[in-house]
Amino acid sequence: MTMSRMSKSGTSMILGSLCLASALGGSGCTKAAPSNEEATAQAPAEPEPNTRAKGEQGYMGIPDHAAEAPRAFAIRGGDDATRGPGEAAKVGGGAPPPAPTQALIPPSANDAPTIDPNGRFATTYRPGGGHLAAFESAVARGIIPPGERELVSDVGARYVTGFEVPKGKALGIQAGLERGKLPPSGSPFHLRLTLKSSPDKPAERPHLSVHLVLDVSGSMQGESIKQAREAASALVDKLAPTDDFSLVTFSTDAEVKIPDGPVGARREAIKKVIAEIKEGGGTNISSGLELGYAQAETKTIPQDAVKVVLLLSDGRANSGIKSASGISKLALDAFQKGIQTSTFGLGADYDGALMSAIAEDGAGGYYYLRDAAQIAPALGTELDKRLDPAATAVEVRVRLKKGFDLLKVYGSRRLSEAEAQRVRAQEVAADEQAAKRDNIKQDRKDDSEGGMRFFIPAFAAGDSHALLFQLRAGAGVGKSQLALVELKYKDRISKKNVTEEFPIDIEWADSDAASGATIDGSVARTIQGFAAGETLARAAQNVAGGDKNYAISLLTERETILREAAKTLEEPLFLKDADRLARMREHAAQSTGMGDPLLFAMLLETASRSHLR
Repeated sequence: MTMSRMSKSGTSMILGSLCLASALGGSGCTKAAPSNEEATAQAPAEPEPNTRAKGEQGYMGIPDHAAEAPRAFAIRGGDDATRGPGEAAKVGGGAPPPAPTQALIPPSANDAPTIDPNGRFATTYRPGGGHLAAFESAVARGIIPPGERELVSDVGARYVTGFEVPKGKALGIQAGLERGKLPPSGSPFHLRLTLKSSPDKPAERPHLSVHLVLDVSGSMQGESIKQAREAASALVDKLAPTDDFSLVTFSTDAEVKIPDGPVGARREAIKKVIAEIKEGGGTNISSGLELGYAQAETKTIPQDAVKVVLLLSDGRANSGIKSASGISKLALDAFQKGIQTSTFGLGADYDGALMSAIAEDGAGGYYYLRDAAQIAPALGTELDKRLDPAATAVEVRVRLKKGFDLLKVYGSRRLSEAEAQRVRAQEVAADEQAAKRDNIKQDRKDDSEGGMRFFIPAFAAGDSHALLFQLRAGAGVGKSQLALVELKYKDRISKKNVTEEFPIDIEWADSDAASGATIDGSVARTIQGFAAGETLARAAQNVAGGDKNYAISLLTERETILREAAKTLEEPLFLKDADRLARMREHAAQSTGMGDPLLFAMLLETASRSHLR
């Protein structure tokens, strides 16, 4: 582990430090309005176990009381709790509308409530470039202009520092502090942990066992079923002759159209069956999944195969099991048997919360597809980016030392007891699968408590992810240990278990000026990037709920903060990001093109995921 620091000095740096803390919920400067999300994302009350599906608990880790946001757009309306009466800005481009009222300004982080730093927390990690798949497909089809890529593509990479993964390892981890030294009186501050995986992949391509579960209900008629047939055929073409494939279709009932078996000499026969698929009937997702999982458990499939069920639907469950919790439990049970589940929601009326919950419990990817033309690229992305990870069963554990408080984990929340149990089940299953597929000894049979725990079932090769914490320290002198960090994972390159542990120390400066001179510009950028990501997620939710005005007020507030930070921290890239938010506001003024609610929400959500990476 290395600690990197990029320091600036002088009065402007001190002012920048104070203003940045204020903008993110701290104290000491009134030049920029603090962000709205700081007032809402702290210490959420845990929901009652088993009362809601995981996909309904929040959006991208943001707790329900902060933003009752769907996982897709146009799924359900906005929550009045997310809007302030009379606070919406006027829709329009040009000069920024008035910033949100004082009601949006949070209390000082010095007085913010603490979060219990012991337990499992949500992660926003999505493997590879999956979060861009639907967006890029829309660009390719001419639905979104190519120039809009600038708003979503490179943001996250600029906010997190790069470093080399140690040679011979699948994963590397690096810690960075917002300040090298705290003010003598103490203050809120930030800690960033960055994960990066080796671009190397296991020498041998895994045996794939792919099982497509396809919605053929009446709503799929026309272009949707046509594109689904073409995408399924293209998927078969991507598989090796030795890979397994099966196809299950479902409407009111479910049917095995193509039983499991190697693609081999069946390839053309499989494609012929796919070409003859017809649509009609209701939407019985649970029956489709049950048959798909049964095909994935066929005894002839090699024990070391990567098994994945791909669910494609454009609707809501109206036959069979209808509850999100009941259907997602099927996915969790399947993952415990070594089967991943990825979901693809098509159009504007599918159940986003359900599809997200299935993917989360099934340790798979979740894709929003605005139109049928996006099906094939999304299926291809899932095969290329997800099914051959560099590491599996990845867990980051952070044990804070006494005297330090946890105020926030950006883009995350503490999981309920029921959710934590489901994640634990995923961990045990990943441990068992690594033993079968890669001959890596099991080491997760016993669970140990303590610390903040973040679990990622699989980490893609050549990928990166950051965790950002807002912490608080009291007055102090000299040096103290802040935390002990543990990284555990299954290394699929060297075929072994890896456990790394390292301490993070922090110091108190002799004066506020000395503290301000130790600001790490890289971490400061990450703070702004993650805060912007949460703002964009909330804006997407409000657009989906029909409230563009409030979405604009959120974008305006964050734009103002970024422009102020560009001055005080002498960081010109903040101006570029502020300009991006201004462009988004201009889109909101339109009712067609990029101002269309579905497209605009896609733009905001994709940009949000890019920031939170």
